[in-house]
Amino acid sequence: MNTYTGIMRKLVFTALLFTLIAGAGSLKAQDPIFSQFYNNPIYYNPGYIGLNSGFRARFNYRDQWTGIPEDFKTYNFSLDVAERALPGSGGLGLLVLSDKAGTGLIKANNVGLGTAARVPLQENMVAQVGFMVSFVQKSINWDALVFPDQLHPRYGNIYPTTFDTPDKNRVTYPDFSVGGVYRFAETGTTIAGIQGTLGVAVHHVFEPNESFLNLNSPLPRKLVINGDLVLEVDRGRSSSYRNYRNSGSFKFNPGFIYEKQADFSTYSIGLNILKSSIYLGAWFRNQTFDLFKANDAIFSIGVNAPFNKETRMKIMYSYDYIIPDLRTAARSSHEISIVWEFDQFSMFGGSSNGGFNPGYRGGRVREMECCPF
Repeated sequence: MNTYTGIMRKLVFTALLFTLIAGAGSLKAQDPIFSQFYNNPIYYNPGYIGLNSGFRARFNYRDQWTGIPEDFKTYNFSLDVAERALPGSGGLGLLVLSDKAGTGLIKANNVGLGTAARVPLQENMVAQVGFMVSFVQKSINWDALVFPDQLHPRYGNIYPTTFDTPDKNRVTYPDFSVGGVYRFAETGTTIAGIQGTLGVAVHHVFEPNESFLNLNSPLPRKLVINGDLVLEVDRGRSSSYRNYRNSGSFKFNPGFIYEKQADFSTYSIGLNILKSSIYLGAWFRNQTFDLFKANDAIFSIGVNAPFNKETRMKIMYSYDYIIPDLRTAARSSHEISIVWEFDQFSMFGGSSNGGFNPGYRGGRVREMECCPF
């Protein structure tokens, strides 16, 4: 590697790798971030498990910083099912995540099982509290890493390293997350319908030790706060169908997410629009509250394909444009989400409608049980 740009990319990649190696000094690992957090809800908050009726399966893929020679790839699969037939039950959930830096230089595999309890408040308000336990395994290939003392400013990686390779290349630990979600729905307003959701979650509750160097290196707790509104315009007459085939219906979905882990914090704010079966979205991600100094501009496009009244598939693609000068080395990021929704599925044969109180049979209950966006 004999160009300045190539050397800079290698140095950036080396620095980013060190931020992921817990225990190698005072640096702390950070969790993967998804631009389409709204398509990956139980990853961010177990309180979302079973919040909507029926069965949801989601696949998320993220390719981050494609300009770096060995970019970061994250694969996530999750599913949750609402079980209203079980007293107090929100639902059951499964989460599987694989995060890779480069060609397997650093790997993290995570399998989580979760459940949520449903708390009725009023006929148009509901809350859920969720819990997830995960089993995490992280591994590192010391021989494949490139350390700063191996790099020549012109010729690249030509020197042997003086780093003493540890014997330990794998760490396994349990991890715990908790979260809560509040949702309300309102109809009969000046627009066709409003549904709002607010969630708060804490991850890595007991700060597990993930050091590769037999040191005390706890994984910092992460706080996640998110919220959104779904505003529906000109819903028309077929309200029970939620107008997945109604070409005259607009849905606007403004929202935000805030994440804080150790000294690192970030937030995203933006808007998704659904017209007929087409999604469009624009979001900004930043590490400060100065909107004029955003780090990423995120643009999304997708399609909502209904198979029938209760079944649909959603596909969405996002492009992350890095606004600061770091884009010269890191370039863009790409993300794809595929979501399958089955509104009437139930493992225990209970009805997916109603759900907080058998006495509530009004339209607002049905609004709460429908997939909002």
